[in-house]
Amino acid sequence: MPLMAATINFDEALAELEQLQHTDLPSAITKLHELEADFAHMTRFQQGRLLVFKGTSFIYSGQYQEALDNLIQSENLVQNSDYLFSAYSYEATAYIALRNFKDAFVVMSKSLGLIDRIDNIDIKRAAYLRLASLYSAMGIKEEVGTYAAKALSLAAADNVKDICTAKLYLSVYQLELEIYDKAFDEFQNTHDFCESNGFPLISFIALKGMGESKLRLQEYTSAVALLLKALKGYESFNFQLEINSVHSLLAEAYFSLEQFANAVEHAKFVTSLPNEPSYTELKHNVFKVLAGLNAENKQFEQAYEYSKKEQYYNQLMFDDAKMKTLAYQAAKFNADEQAREINLLNKERELYIAQQTVKEREYTNMLMFITILVGGLFFLGILLAVGQMQKRKFMRMARMDALTGILNRGAGQELGENLFVQATARGGDFCVILFDLDFFKRINDSFGHGTGDWALKKVVDSLKSHIRNGDVFARIGGEEFALLLPYADEEKGMEVAEQCRARIEAIDTQHSGHKFVITASFGVSGLMAEDLSLDPLFHRADMALYAAKANGRNTVVRYSDILKCDKQATDLRRHIASPSV
Repeated sequence: MPLMAATINFDEALAELEQLQHTDLPSAITKLHELEADFAHMTRFQQGRLLVFKGTSFIYSGQYQEALDNLIQSENLVQNSDYLFSAYSYEATAYIALRNFKDAFVVMSKSLGLIDRIDNIDIKRAAYLRLASLYSAMGIKEEVGTYAAKALSLAAADNVKDICTAKLYLSVYQLELEIYDKAFDEFQNTHDFCESNGFPLISFIALKGMGESKLRLQEYTSAVALLLKALKGYESFNFQLEINSVHSLLAEAYFSLEQFANAVEHAKFVTSLPNEPSYTELKHNVFKVLAGLNAENKQFEQAYEYSKKEQYYNQLMFDDAKMKTLAYQAAKFNADEQAREINLLNKERELYIAQQTVKEREYTNMLMFITILVGGLFFLGILLAVGQMQKRKFMRMARMDALTGILNRGAGQELGENLFVQATARGGDFCVILFDLDFFKRINDSFGHGTGDWALKKVVDSLKSHIRNGDVFARIGGEEFALLLPYADEEKGMEVAEQCRARIEAIDTQHSGHKFVITASFGVSGLMAEDLSLDPLFHRADMALYAAKANGRNTVVRYSDILKCDKQATDLRRHIASPSV
C-alpha cells in the first residue's frame, strides 16, 4: 500500500479537491493525479466522487467524450442523490458541447427528478445553479434567470461561492436578453464580489462578460482591455474553452478598432482549432471577421472564401438551434405526458381501494371511474392536439425568416433544389434571380436599425403579391434576397426582375418617419444544359448581381459569358470597392 493511502483521509482530500477546482485549477489537477494513484484503496462512494471530479477536469480542458466516460462510470458508484445530481448535470454539459441535445435533455430530466429528493438546502441550491448553467448552454434564456434566482433565494450570507455563481448567471441572463448596459453593471458587481471573496475563476468569467457587454455596446477600446485581462486569468487556469471564446471576441473587437494585425492574430488562433461542434460559433465569428478584413484590404477572392466558411458555420449554428428547440419541446412534452400518466394511475388506485372497502357504493364509484376515464382521455386528446400544434409551429419557425416572414436561406435552398429537380426532369426551364438592396448600410447608419428593418419588411411586402404561387422567395443574407422561378426562362426572369426593381423603387418611405429612396440591384441567370443543381445558377446570378452593382446599381443584369473573364471580374470588384460607387 502506498504511503499516501496509509495516511490520507480521502474524504478530506476530496473536499479539498472540490474547493481547488473553483480557486486553483492547476493545483486541482495535480491533486487529482495524486489521488488517482490510490483509486483502488478508496470506497466505492469515494471512487465515484473522484470520477465526477475527473470528468469535470476533462470538461474544463475541452475533452468532452473523456468527461462522459468518467461521469457515466461514476453513476454506479456514488448512489447518492446529491452527487448523482452533479454527475448528471456535468454529463448534460458534455452532451451539449458535443451537440447531442437529445441525451442532454434526458440527463437533465434525471437531474430535475432528483431535486425533490435532496433535503440539504446547500446541495439543492447548487442543483439550481447547475440547471441555470445547463439552460444557458442550451440557449433557453428564460429558465436561466428562473433557476439562478431560486438559488440566490436559498443562499445565506456565508454561502459566498453560491452567491457568486448565482450573480454570474443573473448577469448572463441580462446579456442573453441583450440588455447590455444592465448586463455590464451586473457583471461588474459579480466580478467585484467574487474577487474580494476569493473566487478568481468566476471573477474572470464575469470580467469576460464585462468585455463582451462593452463590445456589444460598441465601446471597443474598453472591451479589448477587459478581454485581455480575462484572457490572462483564464490562461492561469488553463480553461481552454473560455480561452478560445475570448480569442474570438478579441478578433471581433480589434477588427472594429481597425487594428487588423491584432484581429488576424486572434482569429488565426480560433481557426487553428479542430473542427469540433463546441467551436462552431467561435469559428463563425472569426471567419466573419476575416471576410470583412480581406474585403477592407480589397482581397475579394480571399474574402469570398472566408465568407463561404462563415455561411457554412452559420448553417451549422442554425441546425443546432433547430435541434435544441425540437429537443426541448420533445422533452417538455414527454415530461407533461409522464406527469399526466402518473396522475391517472394514482386516481385509478384510489378508485380501486374505494371499491374494495366500500362495497355499498360500488355503483357510485363506477360512475366516478367512468367520468375520470372519459375526462382523462379527453384531456389526453387536448394535450396531443396542442403538442402537434406546437411541433408544427416550431418546425415552421425553423424554416422562416423571423423579420420578414419569408423563407430563410436553408429552407429556400432546400425547396428550390426540389423544384429544380422536378422542373428539369420534365424538361422545363428554371431561372434564379438574386437581388441586394443598394446602400442599405447607409439606411441603418443614418436612420437606425429599426428603420432598416422597416425597409426590409416593406420590400418583402411590396413583392409578395407579385410573385407566382409556385415561385420561391427567400432571404439569404442581411439585405440579400433570392427569387427561384421554376418553369420560367431567362427572358421571363428579366421581366420579373425589372418589375420587382420598379416596385422597390416606388416604395413610399414616409411611413417610416424618414424620407429616403430604396433601390435594389438584380442579377438573373437561366438554366443551361450542363446544370445539374442550383449551385451554378446561383453562382452566375451572383456574378450578374455584382455586374449590376458595378453598372451604377438600381438595375437588372443577366448573366453572360463575358462575366467569366478573370481580368474583367477583378476590375469589376475593384470598381465596386472604389469610393465613387
